[in-house]
Amino acid sequence: MITVSTSTNAAMSAYAAAVDSKSANTRQQVGQDETAQTQTSNIDSVSLSSTSTDYSSSIVGNAPYFPVRAGMNADALVLGASKPGAVSSSKDKTFPEVAADARKRMDEKYAQMTASGQPYAKTDEDRNALFGDLDRRSLNAVATNEGGKFTADEQASAQALMRQQGRLATGYYSGPADQEKNWKDPFANDPVARAHAALDFLDNMSPEEKNTPQWLTQHLSLEAALNQNAGSDPADKKSGHFHNLAEILAGVVTDGSDKDKANDDKTADPLAHLLDTLQTQVS
Repeated sequence: MITVSTSTNAAMSAYAAAVDSKSANTRQQVGQDETAQTQTSNIDSVSLSSTSTDYSSSIVGNAPYFPVRAGMNADALVLGASKPGAVSSSKDKTFPEVAADARKRMDEKYAQMTASGQPYAKTDEDRNALFGDLDRRSLNAVATNEGGKFTADEQASAQALMRQQGRLATGYYSGPADQEKNWKDPFANDPVARAHAALDFLDNMSPEEKNTPQWLTQHLSLEAALNQNAGSDPADKKSGHFHNLAEILAGVVTDGSDKDKANDDKTADPLAHLLDTLQTQVS
C-alpha cells in the first residue's frame, strides 16, 4: 500500500524533480522554440501572439467553457486546462511574489468592473474575468492563500477553477450548461488514454503543487495502475479497474452512496479520490 508522510518534503521534492527530468526531454524542443520566440517579445501574454500559435489554438478550443463579461478575457485561465505548465503571470517570480502579483491583478479587475458601472457580481462570467490573466501557478497562489492575501470566496473560486481545468484536461465536461452539447470527450471508451492524460496533467502542474503529499500520492497511484495495466490483454484494458479509475478521475460517485452531492460531483477534483480507491488495487 502506498503511504506518504507530510514530513517527507525532501523525498517529495526529489520525486518531483525526477518526474520533471523524465518529462523534460519530451518538452525540450518545444521549450527551445518558445524561448527563441519569447526572447523577441516583451508582451506578458499567452493569448494572441503570433509566436504562440499552439497556445492560441488551445485557448480558442476551450474558451466557450470559460465565458467572461463583455470587454474582458480569460486567456491564461483557459490555457491552463490544456497546458497547466504554461507561464505568463508568474514568470520569473518567487511564490510570494506570485501571490502579490495576483493580488494586484485582481484588485485592478475589481476596479475595472466598478468603473464600468457594474461591480463584481460573483457570476461565472465575472469570476472568470477576475482570474482571467492568472496562469495556473498564480491561480494556485490564490487557492492556497499564499501570504494571507486572499478572501475565503477568492480561495474557493480559484480552487473551483483549478478543478475545472483538471476535469476538461481528462475529458470530462465542466462549464456552462448551454455549451455541454458542443463538448466531445477525447477519451471516450478509452480509460487508459484518460489515465495517461491525467498523468500528463500532473507532470505539468506548477512546482508548488508538485511539492505536496496529495500530488505525490496521486502521481504514484496513477503510475502504479498504468504499470500494472501495461501487460494486460488489449481487450481487458477497456474494463477492470481502469473503468473505475476513469470515474475517479471525473469525480463521479458510482456506488450510490453520495447522491446528495450530485451537484458537487460536477465540479469535483478529478484526482481527489484517486488514492483511496487505488491503494487497495496497487498494494
